Amino acid sequence: MIESVLEFLRSQTVESAFANFWWLIFIEGPRYFLSAAVATWAILRLRQRPLPGADTVQGVSAVIPGHNDAASLTKTVLSLREQIGVAIEIIVVNDGSTDDTDRECRRLESAGLVDRYLHIRSRGGKAAAVNAALRVATCPLFLVTDSDTTFDRDALSRGCALFADPTVGAVGGTLRVRNAERSLATRIQQVNYLFSITLGRCVKDMLGFYFVASGAFALYRTEVVRSIGGWEVGPGEDGDIATRLRLSGYRVRFAPDAVAMTEVPDTFERLARQRLRWDRSMVRLRWRKSRGAVMDPFRENWSPALTLSFVEIWLFQGVLPFVFLAYLAQLVLWYGPFALVLAFSIQALYVVVCYVKFLFALLVTTRPEEDMRLLPYVAAYSLVNVYLLRVIKMYATFNELALRRSYEDAYVPKKVRDRAPRY
Repeated sequence: MIESVLEFLRSQTVESAFANFWWLIFIEGPRYFLSAAVATWAILRLRQRPLPGADTVQGVSAVIPGHNDAASLTKTVLSLREQIGVAIEIIVVNDGSTDDTDRECRRLESAGLVDRYLHIRSRGGKAAAVNAALRVATCPLFLVTDSDTTFDRDALSRGCALFADPTVGAVGGTLRVRNAERSLATRIQQVNYLFSITLGRCVKDMLGFYFVASGAFALYRTEVVRSIGGWEVGPGEDGDIATRLRLSGYRVRFAPDAVAMTEVPDTFERLARQRLRWDRSMVRLRWRKSRGAVMDPFRENWSPALTLSFVEIWLFQGVLPFVFLAYLAQLVLWYGPFALVLAFSIQALYVVVCYVKFLFALLVTTRPEEDMRLLPYVAAYSLVNVYLLRVIKMYATFNELALRRSYEDAYVPKKVRDRAPRY
């Protein structure tokens, strides 16, 4: 098979290459290479920025919502206490836990490591927990994180520095995978995070397309998020509040030099469930809920960049996976059984493209020696990205448009799901 693939690639003329590989040449190639090159240039320039002084950074109320997270909570709290250059108020919200979370929270509060402890007896979901903390927060800025996230010591001060611009309403940071060594699935996700977050979100930020500050590391202006009513029922509440901030006239920025570590699903089954939830919420919130307001050029604070960012999401998340399926079907119709050789050829080119992008990522990552160990897994990532994640996107798009299954997601308690607005 390998000899057939190599022979096929060597036999290509310019015309046949365009006919057989138009998907890679016109869609994937520019998307991978140009975005990676631009992001690398921008991040390397940003590295020259000095750490902001303590007198220029506003205080942060950090909320850690948790449900049955006793085992990981302390690491997150200690990580926040070690932040330099920023004053922090830590608020822990126990969202109806049934493990030892209550005992651990009380211990942390007694030790002076937690400033406020809120205990919600009956689970209400992440949005309810974050809103409870928002009501009592006292600092100008508001950090939303998860109880399995830890931060580089300068992460918050670097993220907070972007709020020097009064038009900025939210800032997201870079996420890395803490449990990358646990399994093949986690290693592949670290490659994915390097591409989609470290590089990809830098480009989206430059274009004004940045559409979500990750729930594991998101900073907000406290009074601004209060003024728009706080968080609404998820899943996808992080992308939703970023959209509502932008509809209110505020910018959402990305800070690539502000770095945090988070846990990711350690099996492909769990990864598939997570991405299905993310992709369904993308359809629900960016197609059903917000499409009308975002696309209305006569609305106050209308933003062409926000409109284009939604078009980009619909195109790359909702349309192009189906176009790729049609592309594969075209090859089968043209070549019959020989399409298998062509499919291997395409995959070989994908691997080359991914390795080139990985080299860009190594130029900008904060832990190059650690990430260098991921080199053997880039080829496996290309398979997962091209096939598994695309299949999930297609299934999620159909599943949500036809069946609205996001309203049945156990991420949110049933009593809350049943009362959530339907779009």
